[in-house]
Amino acid sequence: MSKRNAALEALSGASITPAANNPSSVPAPENRSNLPRQKEGKPVGKVMLYLPPKVARKFKEMAFHEDCKAHDLYVQAIEAYLRLRGHAPEADLLKR
Repeated sequence: MSKRNAALEALSGASITPAANNPSSVPAPENRSNLPRQKEGKPVGKVMLYLPPKVARKFKEMAFHEDCKAHDLYVQAIEAYLRLRGHAPEADLLKR
């Protein structure tokens, strides 16, 4: 038995059907390696970011309203900081 998410139901306007009732709708697991993700063949470095809970929640809220991921906002903030400090070439590496 799965819990129903009232907020998700309210946003989508439809009820949530548990996947257990429809096994054919369950996606097959993907093979994922522990290697960093790559974009356009370029290796990326991993960084773990610790934020106060209220700040993390604010980033998630902002991302929701801007219809993007919190990660995208983190990258935008880092890019702006690099430019502010005079590191435009490095900031350009973050462009998508």
